[in-house]
Amino acid sequence: MLKSFVKFSLVGASGVVVNMAVYTLAMYAGLHYLAAAIIAFCFAVTNNFYWNLIWTFRGQGNKSTRDKYCRFVLVSVLNLVVNLLILKTLVESFSLDKALAQLVAIGLVSLLNFVMNRRFTFND
Repeated sequence: MLKSFVKFSLVGASGVVVNMAVYTLAMYAGLHYLAAAIIAFCFAVTNNFYWNLIWTFRGQGNKSTRDKYCRFVLVSVLNLVVNLLILKTLVESFSLDKALAQLVAIGLVSLLNFVMNRRFTFND
């Protein structure tokens, strides 16, 4: 399980890079920070699914790739809701910088995301 978590974390790190790049560009384009976070999520979730499918959880689970993707997106959306609540709280209640708040929120939901995907998406 530790090996899978390390791989999941490395994939997640690539997702953070994708997320933050899209988030920053969307903010630069004038979008509200919550809208920017949702758009960034859409790009990052696809990146993360692909790499988790072919590397982290390769060969695990008998579900079709389509079923795994749907489950992965569902788990990711649930985690996005938690992420947005944390992001909004950090920005509006604690006046944290929006980019830093996004990084903190991503970090806080990472373990929950791993556990849910390991059990629900890539498990039989």
